[in-house]
Amino acid sequence: MAERWQTELAKLRSAELPSDLWTRVLEGPRLAPVPPRRPSRVVAAVTAFAVFALAGVLVWKVFSPIGGVNHSLGGPDVFEVPAPGDVAPVFLSDGRPVFIVHHEDGTVSVVDAFSSHHAWGFEELNVWCSTTREFVEWAHEAHFDEYGHWSSAGPAQSGVATFAFDVVERDAAGDPASIRVGAMRAPSPGGSPPVTDPSRPPFCPEADGVTNAIVEHSIDASAVFDTPAAAVAAAPDGWFAVRGTLYVASDGFVQLCAQVRGDRCSDGAIVRGIDGVGLMVNLLQPSPGSGYETNRLWLAQDQDGVLTDIAIAGFLQDR
Repeated sequence: MAERWQTELAKLRSAELPSDLWTRVLEGPRLAPVPPRRPSRVVAAVTAFAVFALAGVLVWKVFSPIGGVNHSLGGPDVFEVPAPGDVAPVFLSDGRPVFIVHHEDGTVSVVDAFSSHHAWGFEELNVWCSTTREFVEWAHEAHFDEYGHWSSAGPAQSGVATFAFDVVERDAAGDPASIRVGAMRAPSPGGSPPVTDPSRPPFCPEADGVTNAIVEHSIDASAVFDTPAAAVAAAPDGWFAVRGTLYVASDGFVQLCAQVRGDRCSDGAIVRGIDGVGLMVNLLQPSPGSGYETNRLWLAQDQDGVLTDIAIAGFLQDR
């Protein structure tokens, strides 16, 4: 046994050690890498579906409008002109309501749907009466002819604004068949005194054989915001439609609310441009239930989270 031990010891003393022995001691044994496992078909399918879903969400976020539903009233860039003698209510690209009038002589006018009269700061909408061929302010019954000039009644101290336009296409008679509406023109001067005679012509008299004499704008129900708070949160460009109840505090502070309970306004938004004190003192307190403070449809614009240029549109039908 001693001889064998001496022999093995001599072999070790004469052996040459590898130069990287210490490195190999520090790094540990050099094992062959484990081959990667192929994922199962179930795992691969789940991973692929997750990636596809994530890509779909990103695409929807990029291309969908803010707030989900597009509540814009904006119309097309080019409008068809109605038949001679007819009037078409349309919304411009910024949502502003106007009327395209094809006069019986073949000429065309684009007339603003907002009256030149502003009671307490509200925008006042006009409708078209086909029996008298006049525009009539819905709230206070100022009458304007088919060119937008003031004609009678109602506290409107000028005509209504009109719009320039370019003819895109003409019909066989040479009349405009389609137009592109341009800049707003100043209204014609001349109108009524601030206070008018209470006797007024009929709003829109009936005529034999004439049905649906009043022509007005209609708004698709899907384009109407349910609450003023939702409208300002979406921050839409241009004019939009919203349901709400006007609330005027005793100090003249004006809000449009989804609901008013006592002095509490829920889901509301601040309104700018309305003479709240004048409205309260001269109308709401002497004549409660006047209609300004009832739940109805409104047109408005948003400016930094505040409603501006609001107009009562409760007589319009959201269809």
